[in-house]
Amino acid sequence: MITDQFGKKWYKGNLHTHSTNSDGRLSPEEVIKLYREEGYDFLALTDHWFMGEERQEENFLLLSGAEYDVGNNVRDGIYHVVGIGMQKEPKLEKGPELQEKQAQMMIDRIHEAGGIAILAHPAWSMNRASEVRLLKDLDGCEIYNTTSGVPWNCRPYSGIILDELAAQGYVLPCMAADDAHQYTGDETKSYLMVQADELSRDAILEAIAQGRFYASQGPRFWIEKKDNSLIVHSTPVKEIVFFTDAVWSDDRATVGECVEEAVYEIQPHETFVRVELKDAVGNRAWSNFYLTGKAVL
Repeated sequence: MITDQFGKKWYKGNLHTHSTNSDGRLSPEEVIKLYREEGYDFLALTDHWFMGEERQEENFLLLSGAEYDVGNNVRDGIYHVVGIGMQKEPKLEKGPELQEKQAQMMIDRIHEAGGIAILAHPAWSMNRASEVRLLKDLDGCEIYNTTSGVPWNCRPYSGIILDELAAQGYVLPCMAADDAHQYTGDETKSYLMVQADELSRDAILEAIAQGRFYASQGPRFWIEKKDNSLIVHSTPVKEIVFFTDAVWSDDRATVGECVEEAVYEIQPHETFVRVELKDAVGNRAWSNFYLTGKAVL
């Protein structure tokens, strides 16, 4: 847990990982031990079609979780939905329904069970924005998924899909997760920093629902809005980049050996802004979307 300059508490956690309960290499207890030793405050074991347990320990929170999927080829559509914080088993089973219908059922049943629903690795799944728009009431989407990257796989980054959706008015909170399976470097890499009053299931889920989090691999930052400007304050990085639905901007990127602040003037026709940072060793961080006149973060 980190306390910021305003006295607010920030908790570090991973909401997508696997164990021997499905296709992960480590046992549940080995995974928990690994993340605890790396300074994580909360974790969810999200094995495929297997709901991991929830428990509260001293200075550590294990959230219930599972990953559900539908579809076998990208032509018809593949959806992976991670459920977090369910209080009971969602009434779900693989069925013959259309992929979109089955995916929507996953989201609805996760909510009925008291959890939140996150779309996993849309770039890896080759989801198109037109497909994702069919899904209602998602609580977030992975902008980065560690194990989808080299050397384990490909297409870990889904920013362009999230930007296309936002440009069409479908704004999803941006999350990062490991989705660790091999534990050969795909673990303890990409995570959420959640601003909550305490480390408990209700507090963490409420903070996520309210957008009080950012995704990171290392850089820490905070953003303030003054009039039409967004000002990013960060730990030392090499890049701070503003992504918007404007094709051209004079001040989109701030680059240097030790960048700790960047300012972006929101253009009148822009409907969203989000921020990405990269430090000297290549670790990145991602904000949620800022909308015209309203901060989502």
